[in-house]
Amino acid sequence: MEKGIVVSKKYWEFDYGREHPVRTFRIKLAFDLMKDFGVTYNVVEPEKATREELLIFHTPEYLKALEEERVEPSMGLGNQDNPVIPGLFDFCCLVAGGTLKATKLAVSGGMFFNPGGGMHHAKRDKASGFCYINDIVIALKEAIKSGKKRIVYLDFDAHHCDVIQESFYSSSDVMVISLHQEDAFPQTGKVSELGEEKGYGYNINIPLPRYSEDEDILYIFEKLIIPVIKAYEPEMLFIQAGVDGHKDDPLTALYLTTGIYEKIAELIKPLLPPSVVITGGGGYDMINVARIWTLFWAKLTGKEIEDVLPPWFLRIAIMEGYEGPGIRDIPNWSGRKDTIKKQIKERVSFLRENLPFF
Repeated sequence: MEKGIVVSKKYWEFDYGREHPVRTFRIKLAFDLMKDFGVTYNVVEPEKATREELLIFHTPEYLKALEEERVEPSMGLGNQDNPVIPGLFDFCCLVAGGTLKATKLAVSGGMFFNPGGGMHHAKRDKASGFCYINDIVIALKEAIKSGKKRIVYLDFDAHHCDVIQESFYSSSDVMVISLHQEDAFPQTGKVSELGEEKGYGYNINIPLPRYSEDEDILYIFEKLIIPVIKAYEPEMLFIQAGVDGHKDDPLTALYLTTGIYEKIAELIKPLLPPSVVITGGGGYDMINVARIWTLFWAKLTGKEIEDVLPPWFLRIAIMEGYEGPGIRDIPNWSGRKDTIKKQIKERVSFLRENLPFF
């Protein structure tokens, strides 16, 4: 399977501002760390999404306001979460173009990772949750247009993929699976939301209680997600690899280590269809983002990497508060199965009883 990273230095040259949680330098750190471990494979330069491609999902009025860099409160533009910054439109077009490029390459057979993408909160006519252009909805629609009919969209970002759910809630073409912190922004994604009409049973939410741990996530994958993916037999897999569920993330309250992200990749790897697209997503400690994306991508592509950090990365990590010396957390994985939270068992049981795949 052909594989590669879709990335541009323009991703990290854009700056949301000193006070904003999103630090685009995390993409450079992740890319350079992957390069150091030899897992960048083919490096592909993204191209800006065209207006026609953006109009697949977004309204002309919203795109015009975004391009003109207007403060429009009704469109979510110009607030603390979604500041209006010079160069914003070009940056968003490039990120969306990166996910489209990854999708077009993957459709022909391959696995491509756009670490700049994953903007799952952007609405048709409104910026939301640090997201302005919904690269994922646009790319999923492109994949369907290309002939892919059974697509799994797996999102383990700590924040629910509200707009992805809305966009495919009545469709069986895309199975949307989301693990997310139950009381976090955007306060959506209840376990009872199973889809409607043709999409009933194809929308799966597993809200996670605060302080959910690695073993909770492993339980969900083994009892629910892996069997569902096997039964659905997807032609294509999209993964939104938000890593803000890590225990040290400043914006969330989950308690995951690097270990679970490697476990997820290990479980999914035997089920990979011929076409795979991965995007970035949340993650607000840039050292953890770089470490986890590197571990996840390496495991998914079949490359084992040793538990060290290159000196250049370790110097930056220490300045950011991570002492190392390895790329993995210590402790990285307990393997215990007697601490699964009651709410998680109940939600998995509910889904197993109500989904058409069991």
